[in-house]
Amino acid sequence: MATGRENVTQPSDQNKPQPTERLSDIRNLLGLLLAGFTGAVNVIGLRNAELTTILRNHGILVGLASSLLLAALICAIASVFADEHHRIHLWIVGSTMAFLFSVAAFSIYVVQIPKSPNWTRGWILGGGLLLAAVAVGGIIAWLTTRPTRPTLSLQFTLLIASAILFSTATATVVRIEAKNQASASLPQLEAGTEIKGDEGQVTAKIAATKLRDKEDVYLGVKGLPYATDKKSDYPCADQECDVIADVVVHPDSFGNVEESFKFPFSPASYQHLEIFASVCESRTKGKECEHGEKSTTVDINISRP
Repeated sequence: MATGRENVTQPSDQNKPQPTERLSDIRNLLGLLLAGFTGAVNVIGLRNAELTTILRNHGILVGLASSLLLAALICAIASVFADEHHRIHLWIVGSTMAFLFSVAAFSIYVVQIPKSPNWTRGWILGGGLLLAAVAVGGIIAWLTTRPTRPTLSLQFTLLIASAILFSTATATVVRIEAKNQASASLPQLEAGTEIKGDEGQVTAKIAATKLRDKEDVYLGVKGLPYATDKKSDYPCADQECDVIADVVVHPDSFGNVEESFKFPFSPASYQHLEIFASVCESRTKGKECEHGEKSTTVDINISRP
């Protein structure tokens, strides 16, 4: 009695990706992601001189953006090694996507840009919590029912996860730069005096960059009269000083200001001058400027001629 044997065809090794091919795919994929991230940084105008300021003032947020970018790169590398025929269940995919979108929402919530509406942050936080709850519910449902018919590709899921994390990291960097510009940028001020006999002149040069809408630069000159006792080295901060001159400078279409001014004053009348430049915020029609914390001051003592 003859025994029959079934011929089992094994997959050919030639159809499997070779290590050199996988390394080439990883190199190309990482190069594409890093090039896109670098392009986004260049678009927002982040200069080398600003990196130290951002790292000093927002080190934790920079760490968050770096972690998101690293996670995106890990998912991209894992997608190269994942079997293209391997399938996972829809509930796992949905839970993973919901979790990643909740991470994106929390990243936007954490990087708060000054003067942004608070109600938008509330909606973003609520949406992030809702997505996180959906992710947890999907995992619990999958563990409880244990469905046995996977439908979606693991490789495709990893690529989508990498794209979401990469976009979140890029958006986080953009918001960090906007936060840094809104909170740390001060108007630059160079000021001095020229005295010839009984006549004096204040020279001032102001510069500011990347001003937002409804923001101007206010330049003012105050003087402490000789009739008033000088109580400190910075008397105009807590004493009544005369306003010698003031001017409001509007930025150009790029949000930049660079102007020079000269104001006459009487050296025989004032013993101290305060020249200050301040960003005028919340400028609306029919209302005066509201001066925020972004200001620069130069104090000058005047000798009686």
